[in-house]
Amino acid sequence: MAPWTTLELLHPVPSLLTTAAAVAFAMIFGLSLSDPKVGWIIAVMLLAQFSISALNDWADADLDAHAGRRRPIPLGLVPARGALIFAIACAGAALLGSVVSGFGLVALLLVALGLVSGWAYDLGLKRTPLSVLPFAVAFPLLPLWIAVVAGRSLGSVSLILLGGIPLAAAIHLADAIPDRDTDRGAGVNSLAVALGRPGAELAAASLLLVGTLVSLIVLLDRAGSSILSLLIVAVAVAWFVLNLGTRNAGERSAPLFGKWVVISVAALAAVPLVVTASGR
Repeated sequence: MAPWTTLELLHPVPSLLTTAAAVAFAMIFGLSLSDPKVGWIIAVMLLAQFSISALNDWADADLDAHAGRRRPIPLGLVPARGALIFAIACAGAALLGSVVSGFGLVALLLVALGLVSGWAYDLGLKRTPLSVLPFAVAFPLLPLWIAVVAGRSLGSVSLILLGGIPLAAAIHLADAIPDRDTDRGAGVNSLAVALGRPGAELAAASLLLVGTLVSLIVLLDRAGSSILSLLIVAVAVAWFVLNLGTRNAGERSAPLFGKWVVISVAALAAVPLVVTASGR
């Protein structure tokens, strides 16, 4: 298990899922898998994700040790200094790749802003009620970056921000709720900890609904019945997630299940926004 545990420094599952989302967005914006731009998108996104992931483990080494988590640094599989150097190197490589790819200055600035958001989360904001801000900034940046790479103007995809920010905040809260008690015990005052139970669940459900309502408002004239169905699903899921937090406070599996339900519905709600922004 040691090799796999060492690879967890890269947070491989979320890193690969985020990269897969970037590729999916690229295809929505009309890029084919054979387009060299897609190869650069994959490389830059993976490097950026690996940088943020390694820095996260470096910054959280004390918390992971306190909580008894089997992470590479507390287990001695990766030296803390090595993880930090790796994070810096990956960030530099991601920025260099964005330059070499020829994506342009705006695309480079978006990559840099995404890295800054991720690093700000790792280096301090994660432990404060402002933990939601990097997510609210970085997640909507992903389709914006793809849009720029695909030759769209930022103005044409501004609607992504209206729906993407609340959806990203909902994902952050859903992801943090299962670890809320552990974080509280370690002295971490993240937004999920500050809001408590059921405040965090209520906030996650509300943000999910807001993001979905934005999708409804901007897309109703293009895909009425399907978007209405999406809204109904989101309402039902938001209600269900809220009830998980209030009725099953002692069950670990409940918030974990709710986390993945919120993430799935938020991703579903984001797709119509991206499709509309692509002009299709």
